[in-house]
Amino acid sequence: MHSTTRINPTAGQAVGVMAGVQLQNDALRLERQGDFTGAEQKYLQAIRVKESGLGTNDITTALSYNSLGELYLTMTRLDKAEEYLNKALRVRERAGPPSDLAVTRDNMAKLYEMKGDLGAAEKMRLQGAPDNIACSNFNCSNISIRLSDLSKCATCKSILYCSRPCQVADWKRHKKYCQKRTPDA
Repeated sequence: MHSTTRINPTAGQAVGVMAGVQLQNDALRLERQGDFTGAEQKYLQAIRVKESGLGTNDITTALSYNSLGELYLTMTRLDKAEEYLNKALRVRERAGPPSDLAVTRDNMAKLYEMKGDLGAAEKMRLQGAPDNIACSNFNCSNISIRLSDLSKCATCKSILYCSRPCQVADWKRHKKYCQKRTPDA
């Protein structure tokens, strides 16, 4: 597990962490309850607090960027999802646990799937090869998996799963975007 320890944090950093984490948790609770508008507002507040106290390049801020991007995927607000997932990706490519980077890459790949660009989805997922790829089932806890331990969707070949149960669990979401690809796609 990766953590950031701040010895003698500034007042802004302390507020950024404490208030930002509380707002993040409130957003998650609202999202789980199906209140996406309320969750969006809490995530945006968490981001403002974290950016102010911790900066835009902090891994804690990236967590909120990624969470808001995931919410926007759920809401099919793809331009906003792309904006926040790109922010998370930019931070996570430089700092933080590799598993966080794998999750953000998979979220970006889901965005490309939703846009109909399965080639870009596959390319994004494979950036973590050979050993830092997330299972594409959102509810799977297997992250930072070796490429050799994953299976591709037989039809589109752009999505990766750690097991058949994960593929089955994700099928309701993925079937909307799954299509046979031409060799140059």
